[in-house]
Amino acid sequence: MKKISVDVFIKKLTTCLVVWLLTIAPTSASKASQDELKPSRIEGIGTQGTGGTMRIVDFRDLAIFAGYWLETNCNATNNWCGGADLDRLDDLDYDGYPSDVDCDDLDPNVFPGAPEVRDGKDNDCDPDGKADEGLIAPGDIIITEILYDSSEIPDARFEWFEVFNPTDIPVNMRTWLLRDQPASTQDIAVINDDVIVPPGGFAVLCRTLSASFNGGVVCDYEYGHLNLGNTVDELILDFDGLIVDEVWYDENAGWPRATYCSLSLDPNAFLLDNNDPNNWCNSPSSGPKIPNGDEATPGAPNVGCW
Repeated sequence: MKKISVDVFIKKLTTCLVVWLLTIAPTSASKASQDELKPSRIEGIGTQGTGGTMRIVDFRDLAIFAGYWLETNCNATNNWCGGADLDRLDDLDYDGYPSDVDCDDLDPNVFPGAPEVRDGKDNDCDPDGKADEGLIAPGDIIITEILYDSSEIPDARFEWFEVFNPTDIPVNMRTWLLRDQPASTQDIAVINDDVIVPPGGFAVLCRTLSASFNGGVVCDYEYGHLNLGNTVDELILDFDGLIVDEVWYDENAGWPRATYCSLSLDPNAFLLDNNDPNNWCNSPSSGPKIPNGDEATPGAPNVGCW
């Protein structure tokens, strides 16, 4: 903070108070107050009375305003030096980081540089949105169903696979890699959006979200580029260099021949080795079908293999 004279300080503080009071002054005793517009500030401050009037003055706002007013981190980039930048005044969770740098200004445990917590959130505000880095373990997400050889033509458009979260904490797969083994023809797709797999729940990732080109499957994410071989291939879930799960299927090495149906992990084997062909089977022909007629259970419990 720069050193300023007492007179300059008083002048700045007086102006600051005037602007601040104008900013938070109530327009009526109805729902037009600042607290009504920003519900997160209501928590811990008070609730609406029978007359409809809400508490307006919050001296934490004044402290935030004064801190920004006296800031001396001025440069041509942010075009701000010692004056009020109202866009930077919102710190709804009061964690010391305004909304223009806080990636979740409603959660005080989320701010740039915060310690990462196993909660499915990007606590430290990574530029790419990684969640729970360093806290995910192998097996926290498992592959439970794969459809790689649809009855549709060309069948590559209709490929998808299902994952399951056996933990009791949501897992966000944002930034995870979907890939096969490294080679000259390696396929890699990056999950660029939040794909949150709930505890004990499923998510379905598809070549395309369009129901016209995935057999009518309801998908949670479109990965676009990733080809699954019709007889042999690898499907690897890679998070920050950690292989969370992988399935290397090969119909010529004891794996079921999943033609016009999904390759399905037996529900009794979800906590066993899912890279063992003995734990997989074709989705039974007597079981559920997706709209195009292929046997599969995307996003729903698998049918038992035996």
